[in-house]
Amino acid sequence: MMSRWSKSVKFVCLLLCGGFTFLTTSARAKPTLTFQLPPALTNLPPFIGISRFVERKMQNDQMKTYTGVRQTNDSLVMIYHHDLTIAIVELGPEKTLLGCELIEINNDDEGAKVLTELATVNIPLQIDFREMVKLMKQCEKIDYMRKVKRQGASESDQTTNRQHQTGYFGGATAGLSILSGILPGTKWCGTGDIAKTYHDLGTEATMDMCCRTHDLCPVKVRSYQQRYNLSNNSIYTKSHCKCGDMLFNCLKRTNTSASQFMGTIYFNVVQVPCVLDTERGYRFRKARTFS
Repeated sequence: MMSRWSKSVKFVCLLLCGGFTFLTTSARAKPTLTFQLPPALTNLPPFIGISRFVERKMQNDQMKTYTGVRQTNDSLVMIYHHDLTIAIVELGPEKTLLGCELIEINNDDEGAKVLTELATVNIPLQIDFREMVKLMKQCEKIDYMRKVKRQGASESDQTTNRQHQTGYFGGATAGLSILSGILPGTKWCGTGDIAKTYHDLGTEATMDMCCRTHDLCPVKVRSYQQRYNLSNNSIYTKSHCKCGDMLFNCLKRTNTSASQFMGTIYFNVVQVPCVLDTERGYRFRKARTFS
C-alpha cells in the first residue's frame, strides 16, 4: 500500500513540475443505435473537448448510481449495457436522443446487481462495443451542444480568456486541486474523480465531459487487477485503444495549453498502454506519441 501511495505522490510531483515547465515555455491556444439529435441542436459548433489522462488511484471508489434525472416525463427510457458500462438513455419522438446517464461498474457481480435494479425502469439490452462507443459519443455531443445553447457562447473561448487572466494553474483552489490529483476546474480529470453523479461537472465543463467519457470506457483493465487474461501491474487503468484514440483526437482538437500539457503527460511521459482487440484476443499496446 505504501508503495502504491508513493507512486501516486511521485505522479503528483511530476504533474506539478511538468505543468510549470510546459506552461512557462509554450502556450497554444442489439437494437440499432440510430438516435437523432433534436433539430434545435443541429446547427451548433462541433464538439471541442479534452479527456482525462490518468485513472483512479483507489479501486474501492463508490459506484455512482442512477439519478433518475429526465428531460421530460413522457419520454422513453432505454437501458443498454456492454462490459463495464451501463447507459440509461432518454428518447423522444422518432427516437430523438434527449439525454443520457452512464454508469461505470467495478465488476461483473456489481453490474448484474445494477441491471436487476434498473429492470424496474425498462428491460436492459446488451449491445456490442462499437455500438456502446457510438452511443457514448452521441451522449457527449448532446451534453456539449445543450450546454453551448444554454450559455450562448463557446466554452473554449471562455476557457482561453480565463487562462490568459489567471494562468491554467493559477489560484489557491487550482493548487489544491492539483495536489488532490484532479486538474483545476474539473471533477473527472486526474488520478480519480470527485464527481457525485454523472451530471456533476466542474467549471471547465467541456474538458470534464471528455474526461468523463474516457473514464467510462466499457473495456478496461484496472490497476493491479486482471481481466481478459491480462494482468495490469501498474498504478494506471489501461483502457481500450479506441477510447485512447478518442482521447488523443479530443486533445488535438482542443489545441490549448492545457490540452497540449495533458497529451504530453499521458502519451509521452506516463505512456499509458491501451487494450487492443486482436484475432488472438486482447493484448496491451504501447501508447501513441503526442506531438
